Formats: sequence, C-alpha cells, structure tokens
Amino acid sequence: MLLAGLGAAAVLPVAAACSKNDSEGTEFRSPHVTDQPAARNVKDFGAVGDGKADDTEAFARAAAVTDKPLVLYIPAGQYTLTRFPALADYATVLGDGADVTTINYDGDDTFITLQRKQRVRFSRLGFYFSGAKATAVRLSECFRCTFDSVVLRGNHLSDNAPRFQEQRGLVLDRNTGGTTVINSDINNFGFGIVTSCIQNYVTSSKLTNNRIGVLGTGGDHNAGLALANVEFVSDNDPRTTDKHVLVDGPANDWWLTNVWFEGADTALAIGGPAGGPAQFGLVNCKVAARKVCLDLIHCRQPYLANVQFDPDLDAPPIEVRVDPKGVAEGTAINLISGSFDDVDPKSFPDGWHVIGRGAIHGARFAGTTVAQAYTPGADIFQVQDRDGSVLSAVLNSGAYLSDRSEGGIVLKDSAGVYWRMSVGTDGAVKTTSLGKQRPHS
Repeated sequence: MLLAGLGAAAVLPVAAACSKNDSEGTEFRSPHVTDQPAARNVKDFGAVGDGKADDTEAFARAAAVTDKPLVLYIPAGQYTLTRFPALADYATVLGDGADVTTINYDGDDTFITLQRKQRVRFSRLGFYFSGAKATAVRLSECFRCTFDSVVLRGNHLSDNAPRFQEQRGLVLDRNTGGTTVINSDINNFGFGIVTSCIQNYVTSSKLTNNRIGVLGTGGDHNAGLALANVEFVSDNDPRTTDKHVLVDGPANDWWLTNVWFEGADTALAIGGPAGGPAQFGLVNCKVAARKVCLDLIHCRQPYLANVQFDPDLDAPPIEVRVDPKGVAEGTAINLISGSFDDVDPKSFPDGWHVIGRGAIHGARFAGTTVAQAYTPGADIFQVQDRDGSVLSAVLNSGAYLSDRSEGGIVLKDSAGVYWRMSVGTDGAVKTTSLGKQRPHS
C-alpha cells in the first residue's frame, strides 16, 4: 500500500525531489512526499499552520479518502486542532519532522482514537497537549499500528504538579496487539504509556518526565510489553516522576532489554497484592533510583541478568527488594552494585538462584553432579568460612578432609540420634552424641 504512495519518491535523490522554487527559499516540502498525487497535503485543503487558525476542518477534508489508503502529508508548521480526523485501515500520516511539524490540542478528551484499525502509521510528527485531562492517542482492538519518529508531549512538570497528572500519552486497550513505537519520545504526561493488552513493542525511544512512565494494568493477566534500547529519565524533583514502570496486578509477559533508568523514586515496581506478570525479564540494563531501584512484589518467573544498580542521589537506594511470598523463586545473574561490592544475595529469598562474582546463592542441582579439579594438587570442593579460611574440602584424590578438629563427620544412627566422629591427638577415633536434633554446625 505504502509502496504505491511513497516508493517513487524514496528512490529519487533529494535534489530531484525538490522543485526549482524550493531551492530558491520558498516553503520547505518533504522529499518523501513532494509531487505525489497519492499524498494529500493538508495545506491544499485550507490548513494554515500558523498556530492560531483552527485547522480542524481542513484536516478533515484532507483525510476524506474512501477509494484508496490515505497518505496524509502535514508540512512544517504549527497546527491547532480541536479533534483529529478519523482514519481508515492502512492510513499513513506524515510530517516533515517531529520538531517542525507540530499539532496542538488544548482539550480534555482523547485526541486520536483508533478502533478496530490495522496498520495505521504515524511518522515524523510532533503533538503537544495542554488540556489537564487530555489523552493523546488511544488504540482499541487495533493491530500492527506504528509510531515512527513521533513526539507526544504533555504539560506535566514539577512546577505545576499535580495539575496535569491525569494526562495520558499512548493508551493501548481491548486486545490491541503488535503496536510498535520506534525512535519516538513520550514526555511530560501523568502516564506516558498505559497498556492492558498483550504484547506490544517500544524500541529506540525515550520517556521523559512522566509521573508514571509505563503502566501495565487491567488485572486480568493480559497486559504485556517488550521494551528494547529505551531510556526512562527525569529530574531530581520527586513531584515529577514517581515510578518509571509500574505493573499493578496480574499481567502477561514483560521483557526489558538494554534499558536505562534514572530520575524516579522507584524505577520499577512489578506486581501487586493480587498478582503480577507471568514472566518478567530485565537484561543488560542500568537502573538508578532515589529510593528503590527494583521492587518485585509479585511475579511468577523473574529473570535478571547483567543489571547495574546505581543511586540517583548521594544516599544509596534499596537496589533490589523482593517480596518472598509473591516472588518466592527467580534467577539473578551478574547483578552489579554502584554503591557496594555486589548486590547482597540476602536480598533474595532462598528459592532464588543467584550467581554473582565468584559466588552462588540458593543453587539447586538435579541429577548427577560432576566436579573436576584440573590443576594438580588443587581441591575439587572447598567449604570456606566468611573470612575465606577452609573448613573442609574434597581433595584431588577424592578424599574428604576436615581442617578443624571439632569438625569431623556427623552420622545418624537407626534410633535417630546424631553422632560426631572426631580424632584425638593420639590418633584415636571417638564419637560424641549430639542428640536427636539435627545439628546446624
């Protein structure tokens, strides 16, 4: 569909796509849509783009296409609208760049509503919302829609909080799926992205100064999102950003890869008393916060790998907080602390498998376990005290060695009594009864 409307210009050099008058300093026209009958320029239908005139009806006339997929071109300018025109399946809305094509809306309703639409695309556009309760875009029962190089900007700031905390950027509901947000910015909303749907995608994008960056909600095991190469940032004023990512109840899969967090009281709060994601992954990320970096409240299968936790202020935050009832099991690999030598393995319940620098916490092995010493004379296994001194070991020959005279071997007899075997200075082996309670040392 888009090839017919856009492909011809895509292969032309920029100079060939611009007219002689363009080179003489007249109005800029995008080389991707210039001189193409399929692209409907809103200015050809009466739009002014001076930031003062109401261009709503001109946009509606330009979008009124019924015989072919719409390619709506919005050249550089400031456009004031009271509503955005309805769009059909496969519509494409193009501007000259998110910083030069700007659409302004000062109402409190939902500005762009798509329902049961497929493959609608927005590209190179900027939107600004000044209504205290405005929602920028809402997709309901939509599939494979795209936001490429788009800026959605609300009016939430620390100086005016909490006046604009009800503003919402992108809302995905009623089973919307396959939505892609790429190379885009969602800034200054009460809620940047709100999703109650199965998997959608955010990549190479930035969410800035939102009170809640992403909210996964609905409580019906459905909300899920994949984020890759995304930045969540804000200032140091607690009135600006409370949480970057909040999943408030039973949800689907959440995967975050190569994501940067800074400037929130809590960077990520995952799950609530009633439940959380079916799976949660945080891989190759940098997480900084003022109070709590990662708060795992309820989650079925969390997986954390190669994550660095840092403070946003001078005081170190809680790096990982895990509710042992809601997140009894999980995996954590190579978690690095910016404030301490390592993330404390005691942060995790006993059911977690934690692998750090030279240490494993909570490991469980099923089946035959084999250990070999490849260095001649080296121990195969060692049990060490907190100071690193060896308590006991399995030698290279396979023999068991206790390095402490009070150690020895503990055996249990048929009556349920425990006995410690030890050796005296004369070499005689003796036993000492320890009673029926299983010894811990």
